[in-house]
Amino acid sequence: MALTVKDFAKVLKISDSALIERMQNAGLKHSSSSDEITASDKQALLRSLKGGKAPASKSVTSSGNITVTSKNKTANDGQPIKSYSDNIEAKRAAASEQLKEQQRKREEQLKEAARLKQEEQKKREKFKAASKSPERPAKKVNVKDQLSSAVNAYRRREGSFKSDGDHQFEAPTEVAKKEIQIPSTIQVGDLAKLMAVKGGVVVKNLMALGVPATINDVIDQETAVLVVEEIGHIGIALEEKDLEEDFASLIEYKDEPSQRSPVVTVMGHVDHGKTTLLDYIRETKVVDGEAGGITQHIGAYQVETSKGKITFIDTPGHAAFSSMRARGANTTDIVILVVAANDGIKPQTEEAINHAKAANVSIVVAINKMDLAGADAEKVKGELAAKDLVPEDWGGNIQMIPVSALKGDGVDKLLDSVSLEAELLELKASYDGPAQGVVVESELDKFKGSVATLLIQNGTLKTGDIIAAGNSIGKIKSITTSDGKKEKSAGPSAAIEVLGLNSVPNAGDVFQVVKNDKQAREIVEHRVDREKERKLLKQKDDSAGNLFESFGQDAKKVLNIIVKTDVGGTCEAILAALHELGNDLAKVKIVSSGVGGISESDANLALATDAIILGFNVRADNAAKKIAEEESIPLNYHSIIYELLDDVKARMSGLLDPIIREEIIGTAEVLEVFNSPKFGQVAGCMVVEGAVNRNKPVRVLRDDIVIFEGELNSLRRFKDDVSEVKNGSECGMGIKNYKDIRPKDKIEVFDRKEEAQTIS
Repeated sequence: MALTVKDFAKVLKISDSALIERMQNAGLKHSSSSDEITASDKQALLRSLKGGKAPASKSVTSSGNITVTSKNKTANDGQPIKSYSDNIEAKRAAASEQLKEQQRKREEQLKEAARLKQEEQKKREKFKAASKSPERPAKKVNVKDQLSSAVNAYRRREGSFKSDGDHQFEAPTEVAKKEIQIPSTIQVGDLAKLMAVKGGVVVKNLMALGVPATINDVIDQETAVLVVEEIGHIGIALEEKDLEEDFASLIEYKDEPSQRSPVVTVMGHVDHGKTTLLDYIRETKVVDGEAGGITQHIGAYQVETSKGKITFIDTPGHAAFSSMRARGANTTDIVILVVAANDGIKPQTEEAINHAKAANVSIVVAINKMDLAGADAEKVKGELAAKDLVPEDWGGNIQMIPVSALKGDGVDKLLDSVSLEAELLELKASYDGPAQGVVVESELDKFKGSVATLLIQNGTLKTGDIIAAGNSIGKIKSITTSDGKKEKSAGPSAAIEVLGLNSVPNAGDVFQVVKNDKQAREIVEHRVDREKERKLLKQKDDSAGNLFESFGQDAKKVLNIIVKTDVGGTCEAILAALHELGNDLAKVKIVSSGVGGISESDANLALATDAIILGFNVRADNAAKKIAEEESIPLNYHSIIYELLDDVKARMSGLLDPIIREEIIGTAEVLEVFNSPKFGQVAGCMVVEGAVNRNKPVRVLRDDIVIFEGELNSLRRFKDDVSEVKNGSECGMGIKNYKDIRPKDKIEVFDRKEEAQTIS
């Protein structure tokens, strides 16, 4: 049933006119008590009432003459905020006068009762004195009856009156109206507890607002505020202070910021020579060990150059590693954009440019592969200029250095350009204080345990320090530099490998040194709670979205997947790529993901969820292998990202139902109809198109309209049974379970073919 203005006014315990005025002030067009109120109208009214302000105080008089007064809320400037109209203030004054009048009448009643009692006492004393007088005969007087009579007489005059301890009037009591502070997300049951109401009351109000929810569901702040206002309390949107920011603000650095080494990220398209360039700089051969010749991990290295120390971050160029490249740009000072001189700008090149611009970092372009035939640096400059990267020699501000990473030509000039850019940026950091930074990479080593690659941005990290990194905590057991040396400490811009964390953090997680284990646990618990709330909200939104999407549509095919990788960055990249797969008919669902080998629990989870297991540079243990073999669980190993994605696409395609396509083989026209004692009705036909086959389905058409679909009972050529009659030949055709064939009907012979669907 629709909610009207009148009904809503009753809920709010205000008059119809007051509610209409408030709604008009909110920009709504309601003017009558019978006008309907929708959920969106409620939300608009709430937003008008909130608007950074709180509702003004109001008085409501109930049917029992009990007046309830709520206190005024003030805005940030301390001034009272009116949310009701002037007539409400008038009603409030009237109610106050009513209360005073009631109190005055009560006092008069009490005075009259006392006076009456006093008179009755005097009468009793007079009667006693008279009974003792010798001049008069004694008269028996019933004092109790006289007193009762007097009281009854007073009641008849004044109405029903009760003595002091039993009068009808009760002092007004103020209804408890609470200010409910609401966080960014809150569980329905917890919201009910804050308001001291039953969970069903909150659920009912949510349903009225068009929000289907149970007592265990999590709702957002805006919805919670609306519900609180509907129930009659004051909802206050709580601006939660970030616990991590609070802890970070407590970190004090004793020294003034001083110069630090630049952090340089090498970015570009796959196979344009990023890792080869870095190899030449740090004189290693990492590229030789990469599967498929492409970088699968993000790596951080600090190298000593003639221009001082520089921290390099190498990022993958494959399209699946977009999130990794974005993280690299957000942790760096300068980006070296590598572009092959013989290939020019490619999709990942454009993406790298966008990431660098979004992160607002300086760009130095290395035009690589100048030693190859067909290298054209000017052409590359022109393509880059079209992307708003204008070279210095063209009047722009972007340094573009032709290099050969393989031979080392131009690399020194490139480093000079990076050093010059760093000087212009005036990069500084504090050294004397607790370390802060970001997790660049992480992995689970069977011998070392959790291993994390950290980039320090401020402060100094020491062995023995307690850190919180993402959802991981631990005491630093060892610090190893990129060249394998053990150190006791590391300062800003250092890329180091640490041991001691209780679990594997995610690549991109922020880490910071804390005072003790208690503080670390508080930070981690805060992060876990926030992540849990986000997941619950997302699941609720996804389920609601899937519900509406499913109306009138077939259910999507779902491929459940468990992903295990060697390092956290690769896991993140694979998950991002998998989520992009699918179409309206099929999708991927990540059941579980993580870093490390495939264990028995992974195999059992795959068995329970009917999932496939994908291992990237990891292997299954014996227990997992046994379960996979016994239960026929798909278990696939990969070392190249695009091969893994192709495998998933093929499996998703296998889930899809084939597309049925029809092909008309031949058409025959009915010339005459005969009755056969053996075959029943037989049509004498002429094949006018293609050929007719006895083992194919047929349709009967009359005036080009399909009137029957079935199969042939017989196909004869003269007196012989045949399997096929070609175009231009006459034949006799009998149709199974059909006896209404007429001359000039057409018999269409067709075939159905299945085509497999694929995921692009």
